[in-house]
Amino acid sequence: MRIGRTILTACTVAWGLLCAPLQAQINTDRMMSVGRTALHFDDYVLSIQYFNQVINAKPYLYEPYFYRAVAKLQLEDYMGAEQDCNSAIERNPFVVNSYQVRGLARVYQENYKGAVSDFRAGLKLDPESSSLRHNLILSLVRDGRSEEAILATDTLIANSPKYAPGMAMRSDLLWEQGDTIGAMEWMDKAVEINRFDADMLHHHGVMLARMELYADAEEDLDRTISLDPTNSGAYITRAMIRYFRDNLNGALSDYDMSIMIDPGTVTGHYNRGNLRAQVGDDNRAIEDFDFVIEAEPDNLMAIFYRGILRDNTGDYRGAEQDMTRVLEEYPQFIQGYQIRSEVREKLGNRRGAEEDAMVVLREQNRRFNNAMGYTDDKEDESKTRESSDKNVRNYRKIVVDDELENSTGFSSEYRGKVQNRNVDVQFLDPYRLTFYRDNSRVGRNVHYSKTVDDLYLKGCFMSELFLENNEVQLDERQIKRLFEDIDRRTQALVSDPECQLLARALDFFLLQDYSNAEEDLNNALSLNPDNWAVLFCRSQVRARQVEMLKANHELDLQAGGIPVSDGISDAGYQLVIRDLSRVIDLEPEFAFAYYNRGTYHAITNDLHAALVDFDKTLELDESLAEAWYNRGLVLVLLNRMDEAFSDLSRAGELGIYSAYNIIKRFSKGD
Repeated sequence: MRIGRTILTACTVAWGLLCAPLQAQINTDRMMSVGRTALHFDDYVLSIQYFNQVINAKPYLYEPYFYRAVAKLQLEDYMGAEQDCNSAIERNPFVVNSYQVRGLARVYQENYKGAVSDFRAGLKLDPESSSLRHNLILSLVRDGRSEEAILATDTLIANSPKYAPGMAMRSDLLWEQGDTIGAMEWMDKAVEINRFDADMLHHHGVMLARMELYADAEEDLDRTISLDPTNSGAYITRAMIRYFRDNLNGALSDYDMSIMIDPGTVTGHYNRGNLRAQVGDDNRAIEDFDFVIEAEPDNLMAIFYRGILRDNTGDYRGAEQDMTRVLEEYPQFIQGYQIRSEVREKLGNRRGAEEDAMVVLREQNRRFNNAMGYTDDKEDESKTRESSDKNVRNYRKIVVDDELENSTGFSSEYRGKVQNRNVDVQFLDPYRLTFYRDNSRVGRNVHYSKTVDDLYLKGCFMSELFLENNEVQLDERQIKRLFEDIDRRTQALVSDPECQLLARALDFFLLQDYSNAEEDLNNALSLNPDNWAVLFCRSQVRARQVEMLKANHELDLQAGGIPVSDGISDAGYQLVIRDLSRVIDLEPEFAFAYYNRGTYHAITNDLHAALVDFDKTLELDESLAEAWYNRGLVLVLLNRMDEAFSDLSRAGELGIYSAYNIIKRFSKGD
């Protein structure tokens, strides 16, 4: 999960008039505002740069230290986050949030006693905080203080009788004590309260699976996936359940979906390779184990399993290499010698084969010795193992990811974006002009636009322009370059103001400084009201500002002292749509303007207008996967399912794999 927008709960964001970009004196209020905006959009490195400026100017303020700690927490600089929280608490010891964040930083450093102290300090200031008590309970558990944890759950549930995660934690504690009936009763209560919470249903399903109630567990996972079809872990859990029910094809299908959603899942690849091997699909099983070994070069189970499969498929040299790698680590692993002996015989290495056979013969009564942690006890007949299990003898067992055992992790209002779980579908984001491309999206098309290319060739910008609809976090080098470019543009304003204002506005936009960006764009339009690029950039700036207003509304915040309503958000989007309409008038062949306008029409529930725009987008560029996807969702909302599934299928073919989840979900009548 990400920190992003939820950090804004700590203070009200003022959206009034800000200082001019050329003001020499640092405006700390402005720097704080822009820094929080960067946090909202997950630019943690950038946000730290802004908070550094505030600290340098006013080191006595607690807020910049606190927010910088939040950014460092997300960047996994836990020691730095703790130190910044220390500084914040020294300056103001009465802010609950500082103890919450420092407690989390200590948790990630496994300093559970310190975390318990922080969460209790926070509760003294805010005794009703469910989040603090939730984290206190988990810290007590990890510190081995289960009895105190149970008492803390009693207090949590008494104070917050509808807090389902507290019931889930009590369920887990009872389970650890051997009270399976009591554990299930509390888990049932948690699900009854949060019956549309995918995480809670997942947890419930895992508990049913522990009790070997696999049919009921699979029903829970079906509902989990229906509510959250992009949850890779849920597919892995259901695959395990289906495996126990001897539904190997169903399990393989779930592993396929899990890997499609999260191509980097090692557990998914290992288990899929395992099942492929069990059904005789050795070559594709080897591909999965290749992936696992590349990700985890010391995963001896995967190496051993791949060695067996290489032997089966005639790759004797590869099989010998894999067995040798395992035997180097475990020189008394008798099964490895036996297999390598047979492989060496096939390679014509008779001497090597005989040497291995002699080792097997000498140790025939001791298959595994204490040096490997093995005994001569009866082999464990269970079908699964935890990912931390390094017993090579269990190589054929399905891996249960340790993280799936408990779906109620540490709670924080600073981790994860605010999401409306009642929203069934989410439209993909509009495209923006940027200098940076998201290189993490493997297999996705890099979109080309002659309109944008012609704009870049005018020589106005510091770097090549891209169209991108994913967030790209900037590194320090990129941030420094943008600030330097702003300085250059400022000095060159007199020579070509329209060009320089547009370029500087894009720099400000990428640095999350939307007020200055809009001011520059407005000034550029006063010079030339028919500049399509300025209008397009202003639409993306205004859209970001509306997102910030909506985030505040979701968190019951106020902007400028006035409660934010849905009407204000819609009005903001109408300004965005107006800018895009003008872009379309000026550049009628620019497909991305239609796509963006269609998306904002869809967001504001003007579905028929959205449909018209997406039709035009695909007429101009049928390779734009996001347009197929968003049009498919619009058609779903209009209950035109056959057309919707056709569009979503096309989106899936073009690389948006979550489209298949939507098809699966709505084809079941959900």
